[in-house]
Amino acid sequence: MPEEQLIFSVPENLTLQDLKNWLLEKRPVEESEPAEIQRVFFDTFDWRLFNSGYVLEISAQKPGYLLTWRELGGGKILIQTAIRQIPRFARDLVAPGLRKRLGDLLSGRTLLPKVSVNSVTRELRVINNENKTLMRIEIRHDRAVVPHSTNFFKLPEAVYLYPLRGFEKIAEKVLRQLTRRGKLRPIQEDPLVSALGALGINASSYTNSPAFNFDPKQPAYEALCDVLNRHRLIMEENLAGACQDKDPEFLHDFLHAARRSQCLLHHYHSVFPSKLINIIRQDFDWLEKITAPVRSLDIYLGLFDEFVTRVDASHRVALEPLRHFLEAEKLKEHRLMRVPLESPRYRRTMNAWKDILNSKTLPSDMPEDASKPIIEIASKGIYSIYLELIGKGSDITGPENPDALLELQIIEKRLGYEMETFRNLYPEEEIAPALAALRQLQDNLNTFQNLHLQHGSLLDYSKKMQQQIRTMPVWLEAIELLAADREREEHKMQVEFQARYNQLARKNMRKRFRALFSPS
Repeated sequence: MPEEQLIFSVPENLTLQDLKNWLLEKRPVEESEPAEIQRVFFDTFDWRLFNSGYVLEISAQKPGYLLTWRELGGGKILIQTAIRQIPRFARDLVAPGLRKRLGDLLSGRTLLPKVSVNSVTRELRVINNENKTLMRIEIRHDRAVVPHSTNFFKLPEAVYLYPLRGFEKIAEKVLRQLTRRGKLRPIQEDPLVSALGALGINASSYTNSPAFNFDPKQPAYEALCDVLNRHRLIMEENLAGACQDKDPEFLHDFLHAARRSQCLLHHYHSVFPSKLINIIRQDFDWLEKITAPVRSLDIYLGLFDEFVTRVDASHRVALEPLRHFLEAEKLKEHRLMRVPLESPRYRRTMNAWKDILNSKTLPSDMPEDASKPIIEIASKGIYSIYLELIGKGSDITGPENPDALLELQIIEKRLGYEMETFRNLYPEEEIAPALAALRQLQDNLNTFQNLHLQHGSLLDYSKKMQQQIRTMPVWLEAIELLAADREREEHKMQVEFQARYNQLARKNMRKRFRALFSPS
């Protein structure tokens, strides 16, 4: 396999025959028959690889596929390997090095086919007198295929040079010859970027946590409608992927946006007409109810590889029946979730919500808070949550009350979300330290909540397995060991809580929050 790939743009009127003639002046050259190859670029739903500076492409070759992982821009190949099947997750890859490196980047996300390019490729091989290949040269005529269509866009032609190990000096001479005679120049734009541009795809535009730039004097109703509309658009963008179960992150981002909408609707109810708010809040509570079970199972399945490492080696294989059981439960719950998400009720709800948020005419029964400046309403709301957090946290004196910590976790999550949403209203040098202290507590409480739920859910799933399928004692032992591990880790978070809480509750931090958010 080539260890290096150099990509050059093709000057106008340059042909493969020109390249061949120039090369023949120095060395023998063989030309292969033109080949048509389909290359599919894979990435996560949110273009995680692309935005990290990488490209993953897979093309067909007998008896399977050729996977190429390279850097975006220059074309430097990181790993190139033959694979039998197209992977859905990094864990599906056989090569441990590739599996680990891609896994660290993907964080459990699914690999999806994002862009398809059909290439007519013509190849030259520079050879020596023993017919040994010294370098391969390809001219590619690429066409970016429009999804779900036979239409395509022609892309700029490119020359690909593949120097082979052991012949670096010869490769340098060939390269100098081609760049001088053929006026080849390194590409200014990666072929994938060219394909994205032709197809009108912006791979850098997606975020599930949009940043806002409020005018402090903007009416609260108008500002909150802007935020809620952004979350509505995120839900809309992720609905199809969530229903089709393409990637767990589609549902994650859908539910993330829905929960943030819930948070604002419940906390800032005084800004909205009461009749409107009561109906919409019920609809979002309904969405939470129908999507949460699938999301929980997605989380457990995403964590399963870590779960396996938390039990002794003799019980690791015994956890696999639990994985299969969770996959079956996920399939069942997903079918149940998909029906209401594709129902007329859901469409009516979201269409009505869209009309409300984008209406140029304000409701007639607007409350007084609707017209107040957003900085006044946001500051009052944030400060009230902070006081609630500090007050309830001060009552927790030991690790014996998990319910109190769970309640506190909900409060700190609301506080963090609202501080991030309205961040631009406050001096960055003042709000950044407050957020940093809050994140210390968030990490603790969020980890505690996850471990607490895992501990309880694992025991519940063990009971369900015994009720629904024939189980073996070693399976149940493995689940009990895993649940016990989760309980131990949960206890560690309880012990660490006080120090994290004290950072946020100390006198100078209270003073900072008061100065930033207190209405008085």
